[in-house]
Amino acid sequence: MNNPLLSIVIPTRDRPHLLPRAVKSALEQTIDDLEVIVVDDASTGPVDLPSHPRLRTIRLSSPRGGAGARNAGTEAARGRWIAYLDADDWLLPH
Repeated sequence: MNNPLLSIVIPTRDRPHLLPRAVKSALEQTIDDLEVIVVDDASTGPVDLPSHPRLRTIRLSSPRGGAGARNAGTEAARGRWIAYLDADDWLLPH
């Protein structure tokens, strides 16, 4: 996917038990033209998510905090629109 309509950026740090639900809710949106970017803000262990064609993971080598992780995701985003989702939250399908 070169230029999706929407990029959803999910910053995370050491929340492996919460992250899968957030990612799943982002990938299950009714709009198909989207990408999901997970930014791992130097977690203790790397993020482990199943492979998906609309999912990318960026691992930062040193922590930048929530705003820094969001900025890294924004720089990597290819969508016309960008939305942010915290790792401990989820989106409704519509």
